[in-house]
Amino acid sequence: MKFYETADGIIDLDAIDVKLELVTPEIAKNYLSCNFKNNRLLRKNWVKELSVLIKKKEFNLSWDCISFDDKGVLVNGQHRLNAVIESNTPAPFFIATNLPHAIAQQGDNGKRRTQSERITVGGTTMKRQECAAIKNAICELNTSYTGTYLYGLSRYDKLITAIYKKHVKYFDELDKINYLSNKYTSSALAVALKIFVEMSHRSSRTKYRHDQNPFDRSIFWLDLFTEGYSERFELNNATDLAPLVLRKALKQRREARKATWDIETLKLTVKAGHLFMKGISTKKINSSTEDPFTSFKMLPSTNSYARNFNENSNLIHF
Repeated sequence: MKFYETADGIIDLDAIDVKLELVTPEIAKNYLSCNFKNNRLLRKNWVKELSVLIKKKEFNLSWDCISFDDKGVLVNGQHRLNAVIESNTPAPFFIATNLPHAIAQQGDNGKRRTQSERITVGGTTMKRQECAAIKNAICELNTSYTGTYLYGLSRYDKLITAIYKKHVKYFDELDKINYLSNKYTSSALAVALKIFVEMSHRSSRTKYRHDQNPFDRSIFWLDLFTEGYSERFELNNATDLAPLVLRKALKQRREARKATWDIETLKLTVKAGHLFMKGISTKKINSSTEDPFTSFKMLPSTNSYARNFNENSNLIHF
């Protein structure tokens, strides 16, 4: 027999059993009838999200077991079991039985993977800042929440991954010059991405009031938004003031104890970024529920531009 001694007592390792089982809605109901009284409150939105994944056959088998203690009480897995019932669809789970009840106090102590970590584990290396920027870049402005909230669920991982791959060379270049650091907010980086992608798509047929290429314009935006100045580029009052006006507006929001990470901030940032892309200086930034940029999801990949930059002086040389 094998035993393991812990601060809570001795665990009989031979008594613990783990098996793989296809859990039907009927089995899930039976398991939930064994739920312990003081389990955490059910998060209905999370149950709904899991049920959608199960219905769409996008729910992946996890090593996190549906767990029962040594008295047959369910101590882990109530959300997934409720999702099976709500979806009315069977799903596979590892089932662990005869575990010490003390694990119920420890079951949620582990750090959950972020979305960028999930995507990286899936085979596409992605930084947290890149992931957040993409989510805010695709966010519709007529909603109540920013893209970092709206697109943070696992069912959007494939969408975020696909968009990231369309513009991965841009992120690579930002990383080379250390422009993916924590000082760049997700809204600022999202707008830098939108500026680069739209200008890259339209540079051959659109005239702007400035003479910068897409990449330079995007990092100039980041300089001015974050620092209020740029060591790389010279400020032109006729074309470059929008991010400075935005900084003043956000300062006023902070002084009024308003959030500077919410959807209103994103609206202001997007509006300022579009004016800056066009080279229009302004004295005031007004938010809008209509995104002045072209729909980000619809714009093509910018990776192919890397092969053409040396042939076109309007574009950055990667």
